[in-house]
Amino acid sequence: MNTQNLLIKLFNEGDCLTYDWHFSARRKAEKMCEQFMLENPHGFCFVQNQKVPIPLLKHTDFQYFSNGVLVVRTLPVYADKTIKQARKILALHGYVIKDIYAPQNKKEWQDYFKLLINIHDITKDLPVSDEDLVLRTFSSPAEFADYCFNGGNVLLTASKDKFFEPKYRQILALFNNGLYIVDEEYKHSDSFHGDIETNFFENRLCGEPMMHPIYVPQMYLQALYQRAKQYNWYISPEDEAKNLSQTKAFELVTAEKYAESFLPNRTCISILTPRIAYRDIFLDEKLTSPDYHRYVLFDDGKLVLSEKYYSDNVTQKYLLEDLSRSFPQIKFAAELVPDYCIDFLYQEIYKRQKSARDIYLEMMRQKAVLISEIFGVSAVLAQDAAAQFVGWKDWKELKTVTNTHARHLIAMQQNLDKRVEKNGYKNDIIYNAMAYFDLLKAQNIPYENAQAVYHQLKENLIKAK
Repeated sequence: MNTQNLLIKLFNEGDCLTYDWHFSARRKAEKMCEQFMLENPHGFCFVQNQKVPIPLLKHTDFQYFSNGVLVVRTLPVYADKTIKQARKILALHGYVIKDIYAPQNKKEWQDYFKLLINIHDITKDLPVSDEDLVLRTFSSPAEFADYCFNGGNVLLTASKDKFFEPKYRQILALFNNGLYIVDEEYKHSDSFHGDIETNFFENRLCGEPMMHPIYVPQMYLQALYQRAKQYNWYISPEDEAKNLSQTKAFELVTAEKYAESFLPNRTCISILTPRIAYRDIFLDEKLTSPDYHRYVLFDDGKLVLSEKYYSDNVTQKYLLEDLSRSFPQIKFAAELVPDYCIDFLYQEIYKRQKSARDIYLEMMRQKAVLISEIFGVSAVLAQDAAAQFVGWKDWKELKTVTNTHARHLIAMQQNLDKRVEKNGYKNDIIYNAMAYFDLLKAQNIPYENAQAVYHQLKENLIKAK
């Protein structure tokens, strides 16, 4: 099959209406929003591209062109579901499928996968003119909710016809027309919260077509769930949790049996995210995150995998390759278990070993002690300063950290430690000393050792030269 000819034909006869245009115009869009927020600090905005009305998040699911052509990569046995989803989301935006290009066998599946990659490669470099970009502005969360629910859109993450864990309502919202809203705290992989949980939702859990995310303040996100209560398809998080608990009795018995077979005489080594060292940095934590990849790894090489995500050998192979880079000395023995057993195993492990949360709290206590010693700050105020520096409101809020969040924050600290070591600093407090001075001043926290800190900074600069 000559996909190159088809690729040329597609772009000669139509414009792609579903690609993610943010690759080539992200900075333009950011500048437009920055200017608006400067003038309207209590408002909210995002940028749309008039020429690309449905910017899909997953570019290898399908792509749609302005002449009505749909391109999918799914094999015939699964194609109906993908085409049905595509038809539905396109219809909600006023578009009709007139022709479909799809693989008819396994060989063609590989060709179509490459074709969609090629479409992505072409579209990500397409120029975006300023005239194509439109700023959508909102003065209040209620006005934003009007926009999202316009036309009878259904909020899938609060719908009784779908099942998503209630915890995702604090993070994101997905509508049936593909509109995908995410808390701005999850915008980048290196942000305070990171993006592992949203990535898991997008790539593993959801199964619904979704557009490029719109990142919003938390109050705008929660306004959507408040508005959803008005509709008869709405299910409360409490009722959703009840539905989830109905299957818990059977699952508990099964999970306990697995725990009895796996836990005795073993130590879990995936409580923290295993990291892959490359030269003087660590690679992206998502490569080996137990939260994203749903596994438990023990010191003897026993690797417990969720059967929901690892039923095929290819998926297992990629994870094993990455874990081997973290633990080259270990020979792995993989075993599949029901997905709910992964969470149960960690709960039981935390009764025997320190959790990621415990480790993070201890790490931050030690950091607070250093701040107190280096700057001459009282112990209590040093704890608040340590918490505020990494993104918490204060030490009390820091203590609400979850294990998933703790794993991410520890990974961020590991990345920082690498930079500190590379630059020859004694610790990250001195490395970030000027930023700590700014924080202490902004919070009116008294400190006594300013001259000593400046002296240490001077020594480091001389050493660096």
